[in-house]
Amino acid sequence: MNYEILCSKVVAIARLTGNFIRKESMNFDADAIEFKGLNDLVSYVDKTAEKQLVRNLSKILPLAGFTTEEKTITSTGKVYNWIIDPLDGTTNFIHGVPTYSISIALYEENQPVIGVVYEINRGEMFYTFNGGAAFLNNKPISVSKRTELADCLLASGFPYYDF
Repeated sequence: MNYEILCSKVVAIARLTGNFIRKESMNFDADAIEFKGLNDLVSYVDKTAEKQLVRNLSKILPLAGFTTEEKTITSTGKVYNWIIDPLDGTTNFIHGVPTYSISIALYEENQPVIGVVYEINRGEMFYTFNGGAAFLNNKPISVSKRTELADCLLASGFPYYDF
């Protein structure tokens, strides 16, 4: 398996689905919101994006299984399995906060081999593949070389479902 070539195809698929999400954000109707649980929102945009991702990823790796955020499909592959969050940041999307992404990972026999995160509104495509470097928009990236905590920026997220 050539992970680099496969990763480039996943990047293209994420970008295509990102275009759909971006277009939908311009006229999103808040009446289209569904509740999966307390503060756990979903919309037709999440579900449609997920179906697009599954359809296109199935074309490039037909025997792979899927674990999907919105559960439009759940299947287990013998060797390969995709893990997808089609709209990571649904709450932001629904409230018009332009920070959300598409997250895709491919596992081979329970080991991650490809990771792609597309931050749609900033056009930032983060990706890596087994044996390769990490990239942001085709430029290699790495962790900070800072060694002192005081010189670093820290960020944290708090779950919206567990107060």
